[in-house]
Amino acid sequence: MTRHLALARACRAVILAELAISAWFFAHHEWLLGILVVWAAPSLLVADAVCRGAHHRARAEARRAAQLEAGEQVRPLTPCCRFWERSGGQVHGPDCTRPPLPRRDTYRLDDGDRAAFHEIVRHYHDRSPA
Repeated sequence: MTRHLALARACRAVILAELAISAWFFAHHEWLLGILVVWAAPSLLVADAVCRGAHHRARAEARRAAQLEAGEQVRPLTPCCRFWERSGGQVHGPDCTRPPLPRRDTYRLDDGDRAAFHEIVRHYHDRSPA
């Protein structure tokens, strides 16, 4: 059990305790205290969902790492990391599971090769059909 799952279970236990306490308050006509106790339950449900998501992500990363160590070809996780929606398919950071793109070491090219390289790359950013 990961610490995320332990936190999720603790959140659920606190929610159940809060609901029992609020039922007791309502039974004894302490409406304001009962409403205040119930009010905290949605935030704990959100914390429970986030912790469960982190637990599933940690298990998926551990399973993927074990498969990589065994020499298997595995696809990147979906989502690959925290910034996957806004990346445009690029590797985002150290926790990203996408393989890195090949490097463009243009500093090793002489002037003629660098000009040819920039001519090729210029067409990739051009939105014309040619």
